[in-house]
Amino acid sequence: MNKDTPSASAVRRRAAQQPASPPAPQPVSKPEPVSTPMPSPLHGAWHEWRGSGRVLVVEDDPAVRILVARALPKMGFTVSTAANGREALALMGALPEDYVLVLMDIKLPGMAPDALIREIRLHRPEIAIILMTGLMRETVSERLGDIAINGFVHKPFTLDTLAAEIRGVLAP
Repeated sequence: MNKDTPSASAVRRRAAQQPASPPAPQPVSKPEPVSTPMPSPLHGAWHEWRGSGRVLVVEDDPAVRILVARALPKMGFTVSTAANGREALALMGALPEDYVLVLMDIKLPGMAPDALIREIRLHRPEIAIILMTGLMRETVSERLGDIAINGFVHKPFTLDTLAAEIRGVLAP
């Protein structure tokens, strides 16, 4: 037997003295699919009620403007959109009798909300106006003073909330 070659018992002793090797990595399991999908702002009971006529959406936030503009036709409305007060007045001035409702943000670039509401009401004194805003109702009342609005939706809102407010204003 060669003395330079370790015996089998020496190899076993060294192996027993060494720490055990770490466990082999296990495959990562994929998460189980959620059985209930997350609600989308475009799903819900909001589209069950049907209105009619043209709605002017005045909103400087493109995401909100697009969401509302896509939802309203599913409620039976046709839609015009404006990103600011000047665009809104141009649209309202062109076809004032077509509009049944104005949905507007209170913070719009280039025009104070009270001035915009007064101008809209010059074209259509009886038109319904619903404000969509992140401001509290009391703050809105302070800013508008004696100017009457027909409805109020606090941002962020769901389409169910918006539809209920529209229905309450147009079909009381």
